[in-house]
Amino acid sequence: MKRHLNLFFPQWQGGGQDRSTYDGALELKELYFKEIKFSEVEVSTKDIRKSDNIIIGYTEIFKQLGRAKESIVQEQPETIFTIGGGCDADVASIAYLNDKMQGDMTVVWFDAHGDINTHETSASKCFYGMPLRTLLGEGEETIVKLASPSLLSSQLIMLGIRDLEEAEKEYITAQSISVFTVKDIEQGADSVIEAVKTKGHESIYIHIDLDVLDFEEFPHVPVPAPAGLKVNTFKELLKKLDKEFKVVGLGLFEYQPSGGQTIELVEDIIKIGVNL
Repeated sequence: MKRHLNLFFPQWQGGGQDRSTYDGALELKELYFKEIKFSEVEVSTKDIRKSDNIIIGYTEIFKQLGRAKESIVQEQPETIFTIGGGCDADVASIAYLNDKMQGDMTVVWFDAHGDINTHETSASKCFYGMPLRTLLGEGEETIVKLASPSLLSSQLIMLGIRDLEEAEKEYITAQSISVFTVKDIEQGADSVIEAVKTKGHESIYIHIDLDVLDFEEFPHVPVPAPAGLKVNTFKELLKKLDKEFKVVGLGLFEYQPSGGQTIELVEDIIKIGVNL
């Protein structure tokens, strides 16, 4: 029987003092995980201090990522569904599966933002803007070491990005990272499927920051960006990815409380995640 891990990791400090993704994660647990077994990573709920390491909340983030890594290594799963929390809560899961797959894995990253700064290029110094660059082996050295072995830029496809800092644009161009804009996807999601096939890897990891979506259709995110993916377009593409490829990991992030109402899209994502 395949070893699968549902990892509940409500890390919020990557967004600075904003705890809305922690509250959102708790709502996800309450609404959708009553009958689903999961492993939970303990996170601090104390106010975060000014950073002594150029990353806001570094002490808590480093400690919590270490706990997540330990939890995953102890379980030795073949597949992981990670529920956050902020996008940076996905670092340990992706790093573990990249190691397990010996780099034979494409990371499909749905996000309105780049998440590809370092602590030196980031204007905000918030770690939720750094997880991808960390996974690519650049950034604050102790966290980069924790997230090793690093991804190659050729393993990455970025979907729906539209709110980038200049340093991120320059890095993405310099590294020739595969990018699909919202317009690209809306005009034909099959082009994404073909791009993943072209990568030629045995498996894929799907990272979902819900702010990739059209804010008017899905407003439950802390850092919205205009002109996002239509919910139906996203749902169809997610189903195709799940059908066409061996999905070894799925991450769900940046959810804000909806007021206690269940949402069909979230149910669909969770159904795929728990059944990897």
